[in-house]
Amino acid sequence: MSADRHVVLGGNGVAGRETVRALVRAGRSPVSVGRRPSAVDGATSATGDLLDAADVARVLDGAEVAYLVVAPAYSARVWAQQWPVIARNVVDAALEHGVRLVYLDNVYAYGELRGPMTEQTALRPNSRKGAIRADVVRALEAASACGLDVTIGRSADFYGPGADTSAFDLFGLAPIARGKPGSWLVDADQPHSLTYTPDVGAALAVLGTDPAARGRTWHLPTAPALTGREYLRLAAGPTARVKVIGRATLRIGALFSTPARETLEMAYQYEAPYLFDSTAFESAFGVAATPVEEGIAATLRALRAAAR
Repeated sequence: MSADRHVVLGGNGVAGRETVRALVRAGRSPVSVGRRPSAVDGATSATGDLLDAADVARVLDGAEVAYLVVAPAYSARVWAQQWPVIARNVVDAALEHGVRLVYLDNVYAYGELRGPMTEQTALRPNSRKGAIRADVVRALEAASACGLDVTIGRSADFYGPGADTSAFDLFGLAPIARGKPGSWLVDADQPHSLTYTPDVGAALAVLGTDPAARGRTWHLPTAPALTGREYLRLAAGPTARVKVIGRATLRIGALFSTPARETLEMAYQYEAPYLFDSTAFESAFGVAATPVEEGIAATLRALRAAAR
């Protein structure tokens, strides 16, 4: 690989695809790494398994920047098995080859809060998945002390075209795209920040290409929070019926459904204001989040096109 080569680890997921596209738009030459070939125009495709140390070392040999955006199956059990291995393999390869690392994180490690989330919010996880993500951050911090050049981009709950694992896409927008009422989890009248996946990719590309971003944690651009009811009525109309999936329903579903069981663990995020502050990034780089109205409209168009 040549200098200035940017390698996206997990390039086939929604955040990976958006990161690859953003790097292409920025005039870079991204390599999209996944277990299957990439289909993003303008990217070089490389296959590799992040659970295999030799594969990770191979794809990072000669790279300048790596973006760790992989999304293992949404399961605390899978995360506990895979995230420590992935983090160790990527850190070891990045240190070996002198590669800068950009890591896409979520907010699970913050745990239950009653105020806005900022980059200074302490990591106090209260879930299994949150504890695993906190351990990854601590591993990266330890590696930084050993010479790893690492930047963290943190996202709120996300939504967007192709975001098949997004709760808002799955329970809210997908039914609306089919002409049915959309649902929100637990409490539809709490404000809840949502990050648009194309904004995630664009912001990660900034973190990997702008020297001013290096070596710290940034909250990625996110529009001001609305309530679940407001999001769903933006999508379906101002008088649309809004369904609520309560904790009792999730508990019953958890007896039979792994997705319901994994969602139940994170239900606390929907019981109180979930406010994500991305002011620092937006001010530093002159970037604004996509308005919610635009993001919802684009996501609905993608869902309807996929259903044809």
